[in-house]
Amino acid sequence: MKIRAYSPRTGNILQDDITGLNYGNIQKGKHGALPVVIRPLKTTEDTFTEIQLFLQNNGGYNQSQFGYFLSDQFVANVRSYTSDSTLSDGVFISDHFTLNPLATGVDGISVSIDENGNGDYIWLDVQVGALETGSTTNINYRFTFEYF
Repeated sequence: MKIRAYSPRTGNILQDDITGLNYGNIQKGKHGALPVVIRPLKTTEDTFTEIQLFLQNNGGYNQSQFGYFLSDQFVANVRSYTSDSTLSDGVFISDHFTLNPLATGVDGISVSIDENGNGDYIWLDVQVGALETGSTTNINYRFTFEYF
């Protein structure tokens, strides 16, 4: 399996096989300006029929929220939620990972795979909690896929 990164505005492929995500600069108490869009792609050697997405490690940011939105088609104007938004169109990311599980096959987010081996488009965002303490320039957290 490989993971492709897409432009959240146009749906164009930005990178064909990624190993990490960059959300850019995010202020405490706010979401990133735009979500990150990824899509798993089944390769010829893969035999799985289902995958689930987990938040494996929250990087010690216990007051932060990690959001997701899934769709089998690319959807324009998906936005990270912001309470002061003046946008009148688009979908806002409102589903959040509520647990920080190890990859156990329980409480993961199911990602559909079509007959061509394409997974759902997955929009991901992060809101750094206003109550987080400490100072850092990087949040190091991990999402992981489990195959079935």
